[in-house]
Amino acid sequence: MVRLLVASLIVMAGCAGKLETSAADAGTGGVGPSCDETGGAPPIDCPPVTGPTAPACSSVEKVKACPTDNPCMAPVKQSGAVLSHRIGRLRFWAPASMSNLAAIAFDPNVNAHCANSGTEGLSWLLQLDRGADTLRVGSSPPSPDGRTFSFLPDLWSGEALAAVCPGFIGPASPASLASVETRILKSGSGFAADVIPQLNVAIFDASGVPMVLPLREVTIRADAMPDPTCIGSWNPNLWCDGDSLGWTTGGTITAKITAEDADRVPVRPAGCQSLCAIFVNDATKTEGKVCKRGSDGKLPEIGDACVGGTGCKNAFLMRMSFASYGVTIKP
Repeated sequence: MVRLLVASLIVMAGCAGKLETSAADAGTGGVGPSCDETGGAPPIDCPPVTGPTAPACSSVEKVKACPTDNPCMAPVKQSGAVLSHRIGRLRFWAPASMSNLAAIAFDPNVNAHCANSGTEGLSWLLQLDRGADTLRVGSSPPSPDGRTFSFLPDLWSGEALAAVCPGFIGPASPASLASVETRILKSGSGFAADVIPQLNVAIFDASGVPMVLPLREVTIRADAMPDPTCIGSWNPNLWCDGDSLGWTTGGTITAKITAEDADRVPVRPAGCQSLCAIFVNDATKTEGKVCKRGSDGKLPEIGDACVGGTGCKNAFLMRMSFASYGVTIKP
């Protein structure tokens, strides 16, 4: 069944395609015909709506600064064995509450140097080595120029949270924000990566203290890369489509977050509620700004997935579709 997202996380930051004008602005668009979830998997090739119901953007003035010499508004073309990408479009399909959270917890206009005057708060980097059959994944702070990024080497400590969310108990020990490398299996021009046991993804806001998504059992797949500069594509004529902003995704990410990990991550734009409280989205299962614990101080099994065993419900499953474009990743 085709799902219409109430809200989706749009992460933009480079820009492309042949610019042409069309008719009148539309507010929100629909979801393309291949945006079906089958067997719990996120849809991999999720395009803007097309045909008679497609949004008609009155002009491309807002996106005229975007690069036009490649299919995904990439500021840096890619070639050779090593390809450096930044995720420029990320769409959440699960948990359902993540779709609603996206609008307030993440800057929906993160392209500071092309169309949207945003902040590049979420810079999720992918470095694909097609010679060594490896994929390096990690986070970057905002770029100085919209084209140059670098993997974070930092540790994330709960001590820094006191300044932005007073009284919040962060992770029991410092968490690494360093990039992680995994093997890939190539399939045509696409790939499927081996499972990454743990990956911490940093999201920055004006405070400078990152919100961290503590992901477990991460899988990343790209359907095809006919152009090494792009995973997926962008159509500037459909930039006003409310669900896609003109993007067709070309890859998927699935991951899990344990309830314990999620309960130690405060989301400042959501009033410093824990990620766990936002995920459960149920007042009977929360207490204050965190998830409700039993008399033993432990969280009950309130998730929909299992980490570290079988048949348990101690984690939340995340399903995402993405598109990415070429950038420079400095050592």
